[in-house]
Amino acid sequence: MLDRFFALHRFLPLSTGCNTDNVKPVMRISLKPTTEISETEVMRITHREKPRQINGIFAAGLVLSLNMVTLAGQINPFAGGANTLRPELKLARSLKLPGSFVSSQSIYADAERIFAASFQGDLFILERDRQAGYSLLETIHLGGRLTAVRGDEENVYITGSEGNLYRFSKTWPVRLLQATPLSNYGLNALHVAGQDLYVAKGQAVMTASADRLFVSQLNPGDIGLDLTSQRTYAEAFVASSTLVFDRRTLWPIGAIPNPGGAFVNISAAQGFLYLTSPGCCGRGINVYDASTLNPVQFLNRTANTVAPIKRRGMSLLAAGSETGAVDLYAFNRNRYELVNSAYLPALTGFFGPEDIEIRAMWADGLDNLVFAGSSWGNDRSRGPQLPSFFVLEIDWKSVERE
Repeated sequence: MLDRFFALHRFLPLSTGCNTDNVKPVMRISLKPTTEISETEVMRITHREKPRQINGIFAAGLVLSLNMVTLAGQINPFAGGANTLRPELKLARSLKLPGSFVSSQSIYADAERIFAASFQGDLFILERDRQAGYSLLETIHLGGRLTAVRGDEENVYITGSEGNLYRFSKTWPVRLLQATPLSNYGLNALHVAGQDLYVAKGQAVMTASADRLFVSQLNPGDIGLDLTSQRTYAEAFVASSTLVFDRRTLWPIGAIPNPGGAFVNISAAQGFLYLTSPGCCGRGINVYDASTLNPVQFLNRTANTVAPIKRRGMSLLAAGSETGAVDLYAFNRNRYELVNSAYLPALTGFFGPEDIEIRAMWADGLDNLVFAGSSWGNDRSRGPQLPSFFVLEIDWKSVERE
């Protein structure tokens, strides 16, 4: 179990080469909800606020249950009935966080908070509350380039280019419990699956499904670590491929050639594996059956990363691109269909080159929200007025069937 792993690895001493400025002091900032993130105000999160949040989550769950009852009997809500519900993406909020979110796993959220890990080494923690304007609760500077953030019920885990695995408790505010050095070449990916925790060294990318691990290496030495069992996988370097392993045994199952031989981002959910080629010249989204590894579909629209979503009985897929667009697909009649696209430059008024490039996304189906992070412009445009974090919402429109 993870408890055993963390018990065997003591808290990283301040004398082991970890700069004390990278861990302590921890800076906590809280911003009151305004139309723009600008005014700061010290704010306490007390236990008295918890009932309000819990009641809100309960109410949202009740509404969702009623919606699902309304849709009962429809095999596919996208295509059933005289009127059909059509999902559409809209921009709910843009936030001017002073950070670049360039790694595909640099955003994570739970029912109460949103966590965004930046290239500049800052962990931003926001309140998952529309009425509060998704206000910034804390900023924690860890140092080095942060590459991934994920969590479970009790902890938040962060990896970075310095090779440390940081573990924070999900208290209010969060508290740094442990910083464990795992690699001299950095940690680039992280995945939490049930009681299991996986990381990837070097510049490898990885993710997991219910029974599989998926890894793509860029260089020799880009290997994976199963921290729960303290075993390694993907030790043999295979260029331009996505390697597949059994999660329980860590035995290799097969490999998928990366599209065009390029470096990829990997996502897995809803029984599918998604490979995208990040950057301006990415070909699109390759969808595979996660069990058989057979190709299912190619979506011919460029995408850096994707976020699968399950809402109202419908399988959806959000895809963020280098152009600043976030596309929404719906799975209908055994294939994905493009429903609509939210073009963030037009919606925010920032049309400059590289102003908005969506590199990271998170969606979990707890509500209709999709969170997206941008590279935050370039050296000319980057600044306090340029938004880098976006909250999008899936809106449901009732339309007549043809």
